[in-house]
Amino acid sequence: MSFDLGFWHEDAQSSVERAAEIYDRLTDGEDGVVPGAPAVDSFFTDVLARFGDLTVENMDESPWTSPLYRTSECVIANIAYSRSQEVAPVLRRLANAHGLTVFDPQKQEVHHPAVS
Repeated sequence: MSFDLGFWHEDAQSSVERAAEIYDRLTDGEDGVVPGAPAVDSFFTDVLARFGDLTVENMDESPWTSPLYRTSECVIANIAYSRSQEVAPVLRRLANAHGLTVFDPQKQEVHHPAVS
């Protein structure tokens, strides 16, 4: 069982309904938001530096239930439910630092980056 989160950059804040539509399109491999956002790349790099990605060698220690899904538009993380309380807050902080929106499909919640 996994706890999933989606991360992407957007120019205007989405409603929960809009974020859910974007998330569904992204998880189906369709276009959803702003392609090529540099913030997605830098967020992905920071997540890998902190947690690594799922491999055969680290599957017992990794917080992921599947490799991180990354496109030019998004990162989707499937977190082991047993590690979600530990990992999800870190990912939300990283996303905020990179100006990315976070969508939680379990709770149907959208978290927008803080505006400075």
